[in-house]
Amino acid sequence: MANPLDGFQVDPGAIEYVGLDLQRPECILAERDGTLWSADARGGVMRISPDGTQELIAQVESGSFAGAADDADRFTSGTLPNGLAFAANGDLLVSNFGTDRLERMKRTGESTVMVDQIDGQPIGKVNFVLRDSRDRIWLTISTRIKNWMQAVNPNVGDGYVALLDEKGLRIVADGFRFTNEVRLDANEEYLYVVETAGPCITRLRVREDGSLTDREVFGPSDLGGPPDGIAFDAHGNLWGTLVMVDKLFYLTPEGDMRVILDDGD
Repeated sequence: MANPLDGFQVDPGAIEYVGLDLQRPECILAERDGTLWSADARGGVMRISPDGTQELIAQVESGSFAGAADDADRFTSGTLPNGLAFAANGDLLVSNFGTDRLERMKRTGESTVMVDQIDGQPIGKVNFVLRDSRDRIWLTISTRIKNWMQAVNPNVGDGYVALLDEKGLRIVADGFRFTNEVRLDANEEYLYVVETAGPCITRLRVREDGSLTDREVFGPSDLGGPPDGIAFDAHGNLWGTLVMVDKLFYLTPEGDMRVILDDGD
């Protein structure tokens, strides 16, 4: 069957903007009615209604991100919501890149800490959270280094993937070069892992018990820039962003790469 994206390109002039005055909208969730939930550096999420109205939802609003004296302070201290996922009851699971923990936030702002340690040690820089069809929670930890900017380096491979299920929290894959977003394919047969400093996508086969095996690079071993967010479409194409070179790409189910938006053109 032909890939419907064959020959497709994004027209930059057709791009429209959604949301105003957001602070570091690192991750976005969408509901079927068109409501968007965007991570916000003020300590929570921005709810964007289909009519465009916005509401900042945070337990305690923080100005530490906007008011930081330098990048080292801005990105390594205070609250910094990053990856988001919906819990089964509609609560928001928040991987907080500033507080180094997985948090659970009600839609009214009340928050609790789910995990902040693993094997008795600080968990590290919690980047992304994904909930699967069995209500298991997959976490990515970009690095164990507190100042994570020192870890965005192909020579540093201390990122890992952890799984939280009825057995508790455990590491299921280790040694990634700055672990970022992860996605499961439609059958939840493979977990796809962004290695931002790779710069590549790695995939691993998911066993019944949640353990991972058959690790391999999916697509090019060098994507031409550091990948960040990824998502599957209905046809099995894996879309991704190259965050520092302003490109949008996808990988076909066979692993072939297509760049469909290049802001450098």
